[in-house]
Amino acid sequence: MTAVVDGRMRPAVRMLDVHGESTPVRALLGELRRSWRLLPMLARQDFSARYRSAGLGVLWSVALPLLQGTVLAVVFTHVVRVNAGGVSYSVLVLTGINAWAYLSSSWTMGSTAIVDGAAIAGRVYFPRALLPAVGPTANLVGYVVGNVVLIGLMAISGVPFSTTLLLLPVAMALAAVFVAMLSAATAVLHVYFRDVRYVVSALLLVLFYATPIIYPLSFAHGVMRLVVLLNPATGIVQLSRFAVFGAADDLGAALSVTLLWVAVLTLAATLVYRRYERVAVDRV
Repeated sequence: MTAVVDGRMRPAVRMLDVHGESTPVRALLGELRRSWRLLPMLARQDFSARYRSAGLGVLWSVALPLLQGTVLAVVFTHVVRVNAGGVSYSVLVLTGINAWAYLSSSWTMGSTAIVDGAAIAGRVYFPRALLPAVGPTANLVGYVVGNVVLIGLMAISGVPFSTTLLLLPVAMALAAVFVAMLSAATAVLHVYFRDVRYVVSALLLVLFYATPIIYPLSFAHGVMRLVVLLNPATGIVQLSRFAVFGAADDLGAALSVTLLWVAVLTLAATLVYRRYERVAVDRV
């Protein structure tokens, strides 16, 4: 196709401008409600694809955090000699490692989910907000198995069982909701800014040490304590430790911060998908 430009015939250039209308919040929530059955199907497919060719299968999702927790427990018990405040240090570390392994792996997968799932999302329509939740849903299997191992370690280490252990599934549910909302917000950013995956990796390196995983929260003082308390992962770790030991430092403050993060991320994700949900895949 040609066009007349400055009195001369020149090839016409067509520009594809992808905009799209905003989706009303009620319609967005309605689509999510009607399509929620796709989430376990996509999670099962993702889970099977990841572990189909592995000899140990899902055990790898537990073996790696368990190995990391064992190494940290040995180093900080026999080399650095961290005082865990009268509780089993190996159980304390594994409690934090289980939560951290789930959060970090789920965010890594979820933050790029829309770009990674563009092939299937481009063939059939379903709410794009489901894609960032696939990783956190699939990773719940390893999270559950890891906490079963944790309960076994509690019995071996002589940590007494109490009714607070019933809060461990609550901590797991809070972790799942938090990382799903976090992934939903960053997955859309990754469509427009491909540096997001590297930013997430860098943040995870920093947040590992800003989360009380290898140390009790009581070890953090001054500005460092404030930084640790503002970390949303701290509330999840502290709630898990309360479930295991029946006590946790500053649980109320840490949990309030995590719940505030969940509320803010939920609002942010709702506003972002209301505006960009229909065009996100078209921009990949």
